[in-house]
Amino acid sequence: MSEDIGQLLRQAREARSLTLEEAAYNTRIRLHYLRAIEAGDFKSLPSQAQGRGFLRTYATYLGIDPLPLLVELDAGTRPLPPPTTVAVIPPPATSQVTSDEAEAIFRDIGESLRKQREILGLALEDVERNTHLRLHYLKSLEAGDLDSLPSPVQGRGMLHNYAEFLGMDADALLLRFAEGLQVRLAARQATRPSPRVAKARQQQKKRPTLRRIFSVDFIIGGAIVGLLTGFIVWGVIRISDIRSQAAHLTSTPTAPSIAEVLFSTPSLTQSLLTGIPEGSQTPGTTGETVPSETPQEIAGTPGESAEATAEVTLPPIENAPIQVQVIVRQRAWMRVVADGQVLFQGRVTPGSAHSFAGDERVELLTGNGAALHVYYNQTDLGTLGGLGEVVFLVFTLEGAQTPTPTITPSPRPITPSPTPKVTATPQP
Repeated sequence: MSEDIGQLLRQAREARSLTLEEAAYNTRIRLHYLRAIEAGDFKSLPSQAQGRGFLRTYATYLGIDPLPLLVELDAGTRPLPPPTTVAVIPPPATSQVTSDEAEAIFRDIGESLRKQREILGLALEDVERNTHLRLHYLKSLEAGDLDSLPSPVQGRGMLHNYAEFLGMDADALLLRFAEGLQVRLAARQATRPSPRVAKARQQQKKRPTLRRIFSVDFIIGGAIVGLLTGFIVWGVIRISDIRSQAAHLTSTPTAPSIAEVLFSTPSLTQSLLTGIPEGSQTPGTTGETVPSETPQEIAGTPGESAEATAEVTLPPIENAPIQVQVIVRQRAWMRVVADGQVLFQGRVTPGSAHSFAGDERVELLTGNGAALHVYYNQTDLGTLGGLGEVVFLVFTLEGAQTPTPTITPSPRPITPSPTPKVTATPQP
């Protein structure tokens, strides 16, 4: 009975002082399947073939010969020896369970298929044509070469179709095939290292070594990163140097104020205002040099009254009735026309001085009245206006005048006269 088989297995396990958890871990059989086997409930197992395989593996693990138990399970009789008379043998060593036993089972299955095919007088091509199994798979089944099949599950299906086609007992061959798979699994489990050894190997693999850390790829990658970093630093330094050099080249020195120019070089200021070089003779005189004027006499001291400023005498530029001297304090645009002739037109820079003369009329136009300091016939007129103010002055013999703007009348549109209509002349 199956209950007696389960009782025998349970007694053998207890005699070895093993728990079901240890047996499940070592045999790779689930715990509830082992409980069902010890209870004799083989119907709870997935299939009959798996039940036979579990029984074979469990009995071999407990040191019991599985063949009588398999026979008892198939025949339904009582087990042969009682539990007290069964000699408990030690579990099989690694050398006792090898893959050769599984290969022998697969070869026996293939030999039985080949003999049955030859008895029927069929060729492999005939079997391939009727079963739709490829020829090389049929050869692998007859040779017992399980590794040449796609998988054990597909090999089981091919074996079933081949046995059905030859008229053989397909279930018996499938049970034999399952036993071969169980023996093969047991052989692989026997060659596996113990859990402690496997755990030690995994920990050893996880430990990083210097050789793994400083590999060739790591060294090459570090060198590339270092080169890129150095190139970026060099580029930043180079760009900053170029920008500083460009800023140094493009920066222009601040022009000195007119007061600094007048205080530093009074003789140069006099020559700029008069147009006569320093130490030269004045036109119309013989052997007399023009005395140098002090800055206070030329530009006037801040806070001085208008009468004191007007008393400043400047040497004449030439024998002309109208004389205009311009000292530039800011950047501006200026246009000067004397007697209908354009003497100057363009931009002027701070610190420069210009002299103009005319017989009847001198016109001065600028776009920044605060930029020009004007002297008319040795009279200081001061700055012409405010910052950005457009100033237009006309200097004549009567004085400085601002011209009155004239309004030019716009032409009236010509209204076309209506064209007379042509009437037809009546004929007599």
